[in-house]
Amino acid sequence: MNPVVHVLRRMGGRATTILPLALGVGLIFQDIAAAARPLLWPLAVALLMLALARMDWARVVELLRRPGLAIFLSLANLIVVPLIVFPLWQTLGLWPGLVTALCLSAMAPGIISAATTAGFLRLDAPLALLLTLFSNFLVPFTLPPLALWLLGFDLHISAVDLSLRLASIVLLATIGAWAIRRALADRLVENIPTLDGLSVIVLMIFAIPLMDGVVARAIAEPGKLAGFIAGAFAGMVLCNLIVTAGCLPFLPRREALTAGYCSGGRHNALLMAVLPASADPDIFLFIAAVQFPLYLMPTLLEPVYRRLSRM
Repeated sequence: MNPVVHVLRRMGGRATTILPLALGVGLIFQDIAAAARPLLWPLAVALLMLALARMDWARVVELLRRPGLAIFLSLANLIVVPLIVFPLWQTLGLWPGLVTALCLSAMAPGIISAATTAGFLRLDAPLALLLTLFSNFLVPFTLPPLALWLLGFDLHISAVDLSLRLASIVLLATIGAWAIRRALADRLVENIPTLDGLSVIVLMIFAIPLMDGVVARAIAEPGKLAGFIAGAFAGMVLCNLIVTAGCLPFLPRREALTAGYCSGGRHNALLMAVLPASADPDIFLFIAAVQFPLYLMPTLLEPVYRRLSRM
């Protein structure tokens, strides 16, 4: 076996163990973090492309026969969850920038990597994919009015403009995934571990621009950064628990856990593209801080999901 392929397969098989190391990569390469910001868009395309390429499309088609479920869960994540968490965060006396960031995060769509990491966790990856796609298509119509209504935040971006940005990611990723599946043909299943390894590498590179400025803020305000990281963990867990608890009485456990996992992981990097330059710098600090739970949660949740799946 080609040694490169062997390494990729090993990485794909140990994804949840390796992912936390991505944070170290991002922190080490602080000198190039700012310069790497333009890579966020192509990396998002690559990540979704790999998820689409290794997807169980028979299961996707099965879910699309009842699209109401994914659409309802997506709208619940984008509208109901923010309305629940907004008053909770306001009552805790946190830094105003952290409260605003936590609320904006709850309004954001599902993170592009959700389908990939859901697969690593043996959750319903096709459902995670649909929740990601539907929430990203719906967010241009929910995020601007909710941000203005709840937070008095005018994002100064039209639904059409934001839709086109997000649609371009999906379109390019779909074309790339089709090309990969066509090239691999009958060898697709045996190459899934290799695609998983490539996804891990993309996630590690993705961490570099998102960690921009974290070391400097850690040196200047260590207590505040620690508080923001703790808040980011709490925000992810809260959104996860709200949706999981709401779904368990009505959905099979694996689907309910998947919906909760997707609610916890939000596309916070999208906020970097839509926030005005005058926005509170603490919001951008949160976007960096939230990468810690995003990269650590799959590792922390793996034994939990494994145990729940056996119950």
